[in-house]
Parts: sequence; C-alpha cells; structure tokens
Amino acid sequence: MSRPAQLQFNTSGSWRSGPDFDAGDVPDEFLQAADSLGRLTGKHIGMRIVICIPNGSGGTIATRSVLMHWTRETGWVNA
Repeated sequence: MSRPAQLQFNTSGSWRSGPDFDAGDVPDEFLQAADSLGRLTGKHIGMRIVICIPNGSGGTIATRSVLMHWTRETGWVNA
C-alpha cells in the first residue's frame, strides 16, 4: 500500500519541499543519505518527513502531519 510522503528541510524560517517518495517502501539507505546530507550541510538544519494527500490531479500535496523529524543531535526520531 502506497504511503505518499515528502522530505522537507528547514535552515531558517519556513519548511522547504524536498523529494516525494513512498514511505511504505523506502529503503534504509534513503534515511541514511538524508542524515548524511544534513550532517554535511550547515549547522542549523532540521528535516522532517510529512504525509502527503492526493491533490485530485494525480499528484500529491504535503500536509503538516509529521511522521519523523531529524536534528543533528538526535538523528531520525518518529513523531
């Protein structure tokens, strides 16, 4: 079953959209790669994975429902 989700980034201010993916079928390497990206980027970055809903045109819209969040201190944590 498909679970549409989106990776989002925040360095200051509002969240920025990243790639959409299927949270029900995401390999461990995806979260590991995002972790590496966050650690290699500036010191003030946060990431989160949010649920997406269908938009009626075959695409999806990101919601504010957070599945996981990431900080340099904690790594990935379920919301």
